[in-house]
Amino acid sequence: MNKNQLRSILKNLTEHKAPAAQIDLWPAIQSRVQMSQPSPSRGTIMNTHSHSRRLQLKPAYILAAILLIGALSFLVPQGRALAQEILHFFNRGESNVMPGVTATPVKWVEQTPGAAAATLTPQPTQPESSGPALEEACGSYYDPHCSIDDVRGLVDFPIFALAELPDGMHFTGATGGPDQVHLFYTNANQTGNLVIWEEPLIGDGSRQAWEVGADAEIQHVQVGAVTAEYVKGSYDGSTNPPVWNPNLDVQVLRWVNQGILINLQMLGTEPRLGRDDLAALAASLTDGPVGESGSPAVAGTATPTAEPFDLSTYYSLTLAEAEEKAGFALLSPSRLPETLTFIGANYDEKTKVVNLFYHYNHPNMPEATDGLSLREQLAPEGIDCDLCGFVQGDGKQVDQYTPGKLVGKETKIETFQIGNVTAQHVEGVWKGTDCCGWIWESDPYMKRLRWQANGMAYELSYMGMDITKADLIAIAESLK
Repeated sequence: MNKNQLRSILKNLTEHKAPAAQIDLWPAIQSRVQMSQPSPSRGTIMNTHSHSRRLQLKPAYILAAILLIGALSFLVPQGRALAQEILHFFNRGESNVMPGVTATPVKWVEQTPGAAAATLTPQPTQPESSGPALEEACGSYYDPHCSIDDVRGLVDFPIFALAELPDGMHFTGATGGPDQVHLFYTNANQTGNLVIWEEPLIGDGSRQAWEVGADAEIQHVQVGAVTAEYVKGSYDGSTNPPVWNPNLDVQVLRWVNQGILINLQMLGTEPRLGRDDLAALAASLTDGPVGESGSPAVAGTATPTAEPFDLSTYYSLTLAEAEEKAGFALLSPSRLPETLTFIGANYDEKTKVVNLFYHYNHPNMPEATDGLSLREQLAPEGIDCDLCGFVQGDGKQVDQYTPGKLVGKETKIETFQIGNVTAQHVEGVWKGTDCCGWIWESDPYMKRLRWQANGMAYELSYMGMDITKADLIAIAESLK
């Protein structure tokens, strides 16, 4: 799961249509995700074409019969009253596009060929969300450190917590405010995060309803003696604008117990918990003693903030210096999206490839390494080279090719014209797994465009969702 997806998920879970103060839990999750990512020195910069994010989300299949059973409850007056109550937890939107969000168009700026210096208009930094009211006593969302007993003593409504934790998970702490409390649980490698969010129910619950995509499947499930609603999926920040994606490993269970609206949110893949597992977990929540399960595993220790990687230390050459080392003239874009800025170049003595890197400016995530890479290499006619097209194969062959050359056997390779030259385009990355080696994963987050012209081979690649395939072609056509 990339960071754009997680940001969209957390905004959907904690901000979109939320009744209380707007709370952004993204920084808390983001900081944990950062700590679980490999450092740049281990490949996130130098070998980006062969690596992907380890947390990947799998599809789920929904039982439509449950919806039919729910519909039948309307046939009797008591059933209609029950349905009126439980259907407030989620509302389907009119479409699958996140409400109120429109696509952000790409703004282009002219470049000086050979200088490759972007006239950058930085994106406005989003205002920082306010911290929890209990931050002084219980810590921020980065560092929630109250025990269950502590936070119970600070609010005047019952707090339900887990007396027994799922295998491999531990309680990291609680924080919140007088009218809302969040309990955080995670596993050792941060590939699974469980958040339990509780607040007194206000009115009939309609104000607390969360809007989901038009195609979202809302299922009714029993949590003890009460009926809850369950949804799998979220609005996906990998699209512009975010679109509902039922295949994301995000599960939300919502119900009311003793006048308390409870949201149980599971993000990630470990431990492997499905709808019924979460319902059983929800039924085990108690407002009584929870023992050691209610004490933070490491109390009061903030998650370190990741230090931004200095890209200029890796792309340390100017264009002139790179040309001198390579022995050939370099092309560079004459037009670029304004969010990209030139960092520098490097030269690989072994492969004889020059790499120009344009960083995507994201003020809210200075540690992000997304950006545009332009690689260039001599390609004499009749001789294969590292950048000369793509080879289809399997994960056992990954180490036999330079990054980017090998793609999956079933990968769709599209062809386009750049002037009078034919180019190839692919989307996807090789994902390393603990069980099955390298697996090819089609993913528009990573795009590559390759072509040959005038005895040279070129590759444009982009990590991120802000630039489309059509934008890559436009950049290629602007090279001078």
